[in-house]
Amino acid sequence: MIWIVTDSAQELKSDFARGLAVMNLPLSINGEDLKEEISEERFYELLDNPEMTLRTSQASPAMFEDFFEKLTANGDEVVAILVSTTLSGTYNSARLAALDFPGVHLIDSHTACLAQTVLVERAMELRDQGLSAEELAAALEEEKHQAKLYATLPTLQYLKKGGRISPAKAAIADLAGIKPVLTVNEDGEVEPCAKSRGIKKAIRQCAKLAVEHHIDLERPIVVACSGPYLERAELMLADLEEELGTKIKARFVRLSPVLGVHLGPGGAGVGFLSKTHTRKCRKRCRVCWKAGRATFRVII
Repeated sequence: MIWIVTDSAQELKSDFARGLAVMNLPLSINGEDLKEEISEERFYELLDNPEMTLRTSQASPAMFEDFFEKLTANGDEVVAILVSTTLSGTYNSARLAALDFPGVHLIDSHTACLAQTVLVERAMELRDQGLSAEELAAALEEEKHQAKLYATLPTLQYLKKGGRISPAKAAIADLAGIKPVLTVNEDGEVEPCAKSRGIKKAIRQCAKLAVEHHIDLERPIVVACSGPYLERAELMLADLEEELGTKIKARFVRLSPVLGVHLGPGGAGVGFLSKTHTRKCRKRCRVCWKAGRATFRVII
């Protein structure tokens, strides 16, 4: 059996029946590691409590060693799709642990959140089509450059709190009613790529960008919200379908607490695989030629 492994910097949870195992990244409250899962409602209560400080950290090599040992005990193999090394040291922890497990194949996704989620979904699709672990890892190394996400937030205060943006920028944006559209760039870093006034316009902008960047309707698509705002994910799907002029199949997910710490409630986003590559594609590959352009160009 080939296990698909990932971490909680994406939205899916462990589903052992489907051969999916998720490493939960450590979450601490006032310096104390959280030992058990808490409800979404309780999590956001704690997040908004000024007396509570929530932090996330990377998984340790020892955590991965225990994880890999259990999954490979019966001769099974592992393909692990992990959060970008520019955002977390989790991949390097897994790399150190994997030295003792020849049946473990690691992928630095160069992304996180919804784009990482679609890669995990895609990994399960390809595995179920009969690919070997080596073939699966090679396919994901290619397809990870097509994974994209666009998301928007009602406020930048949580990014400010986590040190991801300066207090001045957060205050100016919030006062002006500006809702940023965020993506993960080709280097695996979170960056703003557009902005709108009002959350509904920002959600529409996310949908437009997904269509402009050649969303592939034949591979996994996820739409998400953070906190109890499912209607924003539904609006994202409706806007996508309007922009595309067709119904699409997408999975609804909620952002994990590890992501919620940095993004807060009320956000919405879409993750997908593009029909074309990013700048990481340095050659005139068949995938990009098939997108229908007379001359090759990259998508940024």
